[in-house]
Amino acid sequence: MHARHTSIPGREAGITMIEIMVALTVSLILAAGVMQIFISSKSTYHMQTESARLQENGRFAAEFMARDIRMAGYTGCASRPNDETTPSDRVTNTLNSSNQLAYNFTVGIEGFNDVSSAPTYLSAAGITPVSGSDVVIVRRSSDAGVRVSQNNNGGQVFVEHKSTQSGACSGGSDMLSGLCVNDIVMVSDCQKSRIFQITPTITATGNELNLTHVSSGSPGNAIASWGGASAPEEEQFGPGSEIIKIVTYAYYIANNADGIPSLYRTEGTAATTLELIEGVEDMQVEYGEDTIGEIDGVADVYRTANAVVDWERVVSVRLYLMLRSDSPNVTDGAQPVLFNNTTVTPAASDRYLRRVLTKTIALRNRTS
Repeated sequence: MHARHTSIPGREAGITMIEIMVALTVSLILAAGVMQIFISSKSTYHMQTESARLQENGRFAAEFMARDIRMAGYTGCASRPNDETTPSDRVTNTLNSSNQLAYNFTVGIEGFNDVSSAPTYLSAAGITPVSGSDVVIVRRSSDAGVRVSQNNNGGQVFVEHKSTQSGACSGGSDMLSGLCVNDIVMVSDCQKSRIFQITPTITATGNELNLTHVSSGSPGNAIASWGGASAPEEEQFGPGSEIIKIVTYAYYIANNADGIPSLYRTEGTAATTLELIEGVEDMQVEYGEDTIGEIDGVADVYRTANAVVDWERVVSVRLYLMLRSDSPNVTDGAQPVLFNNTTVTPAASDRYLRRVLTKTIALRNRTS
């Protein structure tokens, strides 16, 4: 008999420690790669989002300011007379405090350069800009007016009664033909203009409104009675003349309640201040002055506010706005910025993203 041979099965091979370590290393490398891609994508998205926001904010700020600056010095149909008279020759300001910022309507545009501490002229109107930034002040009238219906007389100006908006004025009173008691307005007949405050009443009679202009009110009228059949020609405004509301706007940079620099606009006195855009870090302004010979509406030189010789010869404005991101952790490090022909280098720890916007705006009432 032959002996039976029984085969012994071989041992099953397992995973060695070396193989485990290699697998873990490869997994960690892949995970790190995925994480790096995620972080890079997130950083790129964050950068693009902040950049888009800055561009949009910059466009909004510039266009908002341009809307007012274009209309600076508009004095109704008397804005562009055929002769070489200046607004101070053809505009009479009958308001009290006519030398204060909010009521100095014979100066259509003016500015302050690199304000370190606000002068009384600004601080009295509630304007306290960030040190080193500029302030630009625009005085303009509204786009729509209402027609004078008969000759003015003494303390009264008569205009057409076009519409009534119930409760639309301060205190809930009615707005009549777009006008409210205490509005500051300008009456113009294309040869001359006169500025006064409607106070104390607007009275409606049929298709006509009677606007009174006595000395009471704030600021009130320094000259309470003018016009009439026997009055000098410069005080007479008859049918065909126009009444337009007029206002002063001041644009400047200030820190908001959270300490973030923002672009502000003050209307009239400090009672109406609006934060337009958060994150506007600086504003510099240059004024295009028509300096050669007769006024032809072309800027011959651009100057900072402190170098302007004659504000009546300013025909354009060049804005420089520097905006920064909401987030302080956008860039890898401090980002130097070329702003107003000067390189601005932030602190080494600064990681804000910044963008610069430049816009040149022509004053429609002074350009050719």
